[in-house]
Amino acid sequence: MIFGYLKISTIVIKNTPLTFVLITRKCRHRAGTRYLTRGVDEAGNASNFNETEQVVIVGDSSGGLGGYDQSTIGGNRESETVQVLSYVQTRGSVPVYWAEVNNLSYTPKLQIRGVDTAVKAARTHFDEQIRLYGDNYMVNLVNQKGREERVKAAYEQIVKILVSAPAESKQASEKTSERFREIESTTREQKMDRLHYIYFDFHHECRGLRWDRALLLLDRLGSGLVEQKYFHSVNGGATSSVQCYQQSVVRTNCMDCLDRTNVIQSMLARYTLNRQMVDIGVLAPGENVEGYANFEFMFRNGTYHSNHE
Repeated sequence: MIFGYLKISTIVIKNTPLTFVLITRKCRHRAGTRYLTRGVDEAGNASNFNETEQVVIVGDSSGGLGGYDQSTIGGNRESETVQVLSYVQTRGSVPVYWAEVNNLSYTPKLQIRGVDTAVKAARTHFDEQIRLYGDNYMVNLVNQKGREERVKAAYEQIVKILVSAPAESKQASEKTSERFREIESTTREQKMDRLHYIYFDFHHECRGLRWDRALLLLDRLGSGLVEQKYFHSVNGGATSSVQCYQQSVVRTNCMDCLDRTNVIQSMLARYTLNRQMVDIGVLAPGENVEGYANFEFMFRNGTYHSNHE
């Protein structure tokens, strides 16, 4: 039993049957609706925190999840080689003390307590995130102006407090003075130095449904995504071997961890899936899954664009 979302689909790409699984596991702590559940608590639990895992199973003739235990599922499947590929992302509220006072207005008044008071809670939160996932690439998509700017500033302030000797850089665009802002530790002296903060001005860059502009973020993540890898195991008969493990995680947020977050997580999922399919030989270098209409239909209906906050 999970508190979250599950979808299993089967498709064929270039005569290769694939079982595509999307699992979102929602944290049982501080789950709630927008406006009512925000920020982090004293135990380090971020509101509406989700772990989303994309799994692709190749070579399982049952069209289900039998690849995990071939010996106990009906029929003689000793000759089958089943590959399991997995990629994990996370989402969650900005881990400082902030709230929106529900006063029946369309946009409740936003309140942020002093960032210094949230340092212990934020440290507890990221201590667990690093323990579970390794390096955290924290992609922040809130607006840099208006009411959301205070949340952005608080997030950046807490990161600069947590990491050692923080170095800060930004890149302007023709639209705003800040397309990207990055905060990185210049050392690796302590655990919190495995945090990598990246702000992306989603509001301006993707205005007018220009979702393709989100690809700018892929370029910015660069080597971090390459080194992140993904999980890959090969199961044949009674044997199983792990080819590689995922080394880090991208943690994405907007104000509600919904629409903007969905776009970015979907983009990262496509990027990784293309990489996986090329690596195992389903697709040739230069090909991508977007070129297959059956995949596009499956991916656009009921995957990352579902509301699984």
